[in-house]
Amino acid sequence: MTKNRKTEKAVEIHEFYVVRTTTGSLPVLCDECAAGDAFMVAPEQAALVTHIPLRMIYRSIETALVHFRETANGSVIVCLKSLTTTRNQIDE
Repeated sequence: MTKNRKTEKAVEIHEFYVVRTTTGSLPVLCDECAAGDAFMVAPEQAALVTHIPLRMIYRSIETALVHFRETANGSVIVCLKSLTTTRNQIDE
């Protein structure tokens, strides 16, 4: 008679970002994220922080997979939290 053993392991990954601005002002927070703790940055900055290609970020913006906002001067800012969530869904 043999016994079968089953072992399960869970891995949790937490990502932290430090965002510094040259003006000293606080970064914009995402209005759409429930927790209200998600920073919005320029797509170029998001690409550097998350290691997601800039082209994929703009594609996600065009298909509304990530939270984004157009600023008064016409530039776009993207939510880092929704971007990393989208990346994790694509990787799986």
